[in-house]
Amino acid sequence: MTAKQLRILSELSKSEKTTVGYVQWTLEGCTDEDIMKLQEEDYVFVSIGEGYIGGLREVSLTSKGQDFIKDYCDVCECMPCDCDWGT
Repeated sequence: MTAKQLRILSELSKSEKTTVGYVQWTLEGCTDEDIMKLQEEDYVFVSIGEGYIGGLREVSLTSKGQDFIKDYCDVCECMPCDCDWGT
């Protein structure tokens, strides 16, 4: 898994659901390929919005993704955290 994909999972862990566009806008260099790779590995779930947000793709962590990212450190970007600065 790339550092960029780890950052995507970390960002998603901070919110329940978010749109693909928001994640791509927030994280520099994030591409559809990164998100699709995470989906193929069953770390994220991508769904199409309904109603007034129809057409927007929403991304959320799967239980596998939640279990995986809980050891990630935002401060040192290591996994598991070994710097004692992270949460």
